[in-house]
Amino acid sequence: MMKRLALTAGLAAACTFVAGCASITGTQATASTPVSVSRGCAHFQRHQYEVCYAYVVNDTWLARVPYYMFGRDAVSGPSALTRMKSRYYGPARRFIIGQTRGWPQHVDVSVPRIRIVGQVAVSANLATATLRTIETWLVRVKSGSGRKLGRVLFAETNVHHTITLDRTPTMLCLGGHCLHKWVVVRIR
Repeated sequence: MMKRLALTAGLAAACTFVAGCASITGTQATASTPVSVSRGCAHFQRHQYEVCYAYVVNDTWLARVPYYMFGRDAVSGPSALTRMKSRYYGPARRFIIGQTRGWPQHVDVSVPRIRIVGQVAVSANLATATLRTIETWLVRVKSGSGRKLGRVLFAETNVHHTITLDRTPTMLCLGGHCLHKWVVVRIR
């Protein structure tokens, strides 16, 4: 089930992200288009496109959202936690784990809206990157059969964040070249 959810979320995120990148001036995130990106993501030379894609798709949709949804479940929880820990390091990981402490097992996670705004800064040695976002999140206790809305556990509406990411190598190497990934190390 986790793999199917992850695949579906990844495909949806990729399609939305690519559609967002197609605009020269950027796009506006709406309920029907939950991701928008600035021109800062449209650069290849300094890997800005990788940073934007990694944050929206790999770090948020394929790690943070599943962790919010399944992190306390006896069956799916361990794999959701492992995935989140592979994408969030240090203060960012502690923030998310602390945020969800005390949440019930079953929650409803609305599709987050993420707007990447302005320039995406990548260090000269390509080791760190910073991007600015405006995000909307809503997580509630899963409602019962009466369809009454559950208690709000986490809500943000158009909150500005500064996201810091580090570039880390993976274990996937071929001919002396190793793939890397961008992981979130700080959310402010």
